[in-house]
Amino acid sequence: MMTSFKVLAVVGILMGRQCCAFMLPEMRLGRIRSGEISLAVAKTGARLIETTEEFQELLLSSDEDSGSEETLPVLALFTAPWCGPCRLTVPVVKEVMKAYKGRIDVVEIDTDELPDVAENAQVFSIPTILIYHNGKVMETILGCVAKNVLSRAIDKILEDLGMLDE
Repeated sequence: MMTSFKVLAVVGILMGRQCCAFMLPEMRLGRIRSGEISLAVAKTGARLIETTEEFQELLLSSDEDSGSEETLPVLALFTAPWCGPCRLTVPVVKEVMKAYKGRIDVVEIDTDELPDVAENAQVFSIPTILIYHNGKVMETILGCVAKNVLSRAIDKILEDLGMLDE
């Protein structure tokens, strides 16, 4: 019986329906885990970081650690559900994510759920955007941000990395 509820909840979320009535406690806030694969999607449409380990693996590892030839810069949005300015930043990040698809990765971190990650990243106010590459912070943007300001910061990083398409 419990399995069928999980299936109903997953189907409801994947089809864009509200299905809170079907959710079990371990599925709260739209976080569904299938083994080790997270199906969680943040408000921006980006990947939602759910654990400290996931944060370290995605953002703090370098090319040498991963063994890959070239990694994309990762824009990390630190936010919280109750934060008004964060809600204003979400549409900007969505637009930038679409504009830079395939050139940057975007993740979202809920500071209420992962306060230790925020503290270790030295995020003391939200919204905060950190842009990482090879485990290093390349840019920090505090507060609400306009699309052109965020785009300029990303362009500068891509140019510095020799990844900017003219």
